Amino acid sequence: MKRIRLNALLLIGIIGTFTVGTTFAINVYRAFWGNRNIYWTARTMPLTIGETKNSFELLIHRKSIHDHLTAGTLQVVLKNGDQKPIAPSDIAVRINNWDKVKSSILAQSLIPSILFGASCTMLIIGVIQLLRRTNRDFQ
Repeated sequence: MKRIRLNALLLIGIIGTFTVGTTFAINVYRAFWGNRNIYWTARTMPLTIGETKNSFELLIHRKSIHDHLTAGTLQVVLKNGDQKPIAPSDIAVRINNWDKVKSSILAQSLIPSILFGASCTMLIIGVIQLLRRTNRDFQ
């Protein structure tokens, strides 16, 4: 019985595909099928409306909420029936940071994706070389 010798490209391809491929697969899974609801701003630490003006804009009758707050056109009705203007400190905002986390995960998976592609290429070339050598030996 003849022993089959594995070539270097095949060995590097096998090891790289499993090690780097696992990291790449985990990152892709996290980015596209991970839990999107765990990245909200904490309930105990909501942001002020001023801290969120670069993230979103809320419009009421085509006028931003920031403009309404500075003009004093937003009112709240208290329990006793009185009305008082809403101050910016009365509004708290929570933001889902999933888009930032997802882009970070995808950026971190760039190097593993390149290495995974190179490992798969080496694996395929190694298998082709092994098959050619095996066919020559049997002829």
